[in-house]
Amino acid sequence: MYDVVVIGAGVTGTSFAYKTSKYAKVLLIDAKNYSKQIPKRVNIFAQHNKPYVDDMFWNDKEAFPKEFLTLNYKSEKSDGLISGNEFGPPQVGRITHTDVFLQKLINKAVDQGATTKFNEKISKIIRHTDSIELVNNKGESYHTKLLVLATGSYGFELQKSLGFEAPDSFMGIYLISNASEELLNENFNFQYMFHLNPNISKNGPFFFNVGKGRIFTGFMGDKETPMELKSKLERILNNYQKIQQYIKGISWNFDNVVIGDISKHPISRMTADRVIVLGEAAGLVTAFFYEGMLCGLVSADTASKVVKPLVESNSNFSSAELGIYDKEIAELLLNGYFRNGNACEYLFYGNQSSLKSIWNAYTEMLVNNKTARKYVYEVIMLQDLKKYSTDNDRWVGEKLFSTLPTLNKITLWPKFLKAMTF
Repeated sequence: MYDVVVIGAGVTGTSFAYKTSKYAKVLLIDAKNYSKQIPKRVNIFAQHNKPYVDDMFWNDKEAFPKEFLTLNYKSEKSDGLISGNEFGPPQVGRITHTDVFLQKLINKAVDQGATTKFNEKISKIIRHTDSIELVNNKGESYHTKLLVLATGSYGFELQKSLGFEAPDSFMGIYLISNASEELLNENFNFQYMFHLNPNISKNGPFFFNVGKGRIFTGFMGDKETPMELKSKLERILNNYQKIQQYIKGISWNFDNVVIGDISKHPISRMTADRVIVLGEAAGLVTAFFYEGMLCGLVSADTASKVVKPLVESNSNFSSAELGIYDKEIAELLLNGYFRNGNACEYLFYGNQSSLKSIWNAYTEMLVNNKTARKYVYEVIMLQDLKKYSTDNDRWVGEKLFSTLPTLNKITLWPKFLKAMTF
């Protein structure tokens, strides 16, 4: 009998397992064979992630080998660069080699008493009066007082079997390549690029995450098949002129592409008796930016704090007790931080014919308007999500509308007006 079983060893699940193993008997399960190799990735951890990552990891130069200094909201016309040194400390966060970070979280959880089972798929969940039974693909069973689903977009059948909704799911494609640090520093004057182009996707960004000796890239798809996504990424990296300056000298092995789902739009209820759904599995990903790292870390940290007194009091983990988690997530993310992403999703992705013109206007505004850049900087640096300023978002929205050509203003003002109400 475990106190807690966590299914899913991504950033959310491993962070939760690490924090919970300090006071509970924890089992961490994942269908991937992490004992053999954790897939390489590069992710951006803005400074607002820091409160949710213990210093021993944040200051680890293997897990976080590079400073995050500059981001680029790029359009076809402008580079909307945001640099920390314009407004304060130059570091606006850290770049993580996610596979290394995950391995260190797992190792520390095991040191604290956690058990791991990798290359193992849970095929059935059975509720009992005093526990939950998990049956794996080999017919073996585990029993737990509390089940935590942190399966990202790969475990919807399990959570549906327990009566939970599934968030909306979209297809993405990603590719990592090694390159010398000298070449990366020469090619890139930023560590993160967010680029919208409806010819690439009407549903999300094309991106670069620049690590130390490695580069991670990809885009959110529309309704392409996996083969079509792979072919499109190959054409983009080989022929798209707007990015060629960044990738000269870098080679790509398209046999290594990863194609999978990413989810957004939070489910209405994330807890039930003896069950919590965390992170992307619950749709805790921002609707416009597809920012899932902060949301996953917040989700894991909040859940670990809710669960601690319940473990210590030998609770039965009722939905009423676990419901504190839902309330905290609403206060930390849904009622403030997510509102900007929801409004932007509606404004940009909901107007496919004008997506390019709005995005061009936004990036040009970032180039020319210091206050707009400052407000983006403040979001990146924000340490207390409860203090997120929707007033700043409203100001940026009004300024953006004022920069649009007259014809766009006539056709888009109802959309802008509605976006202001999110």
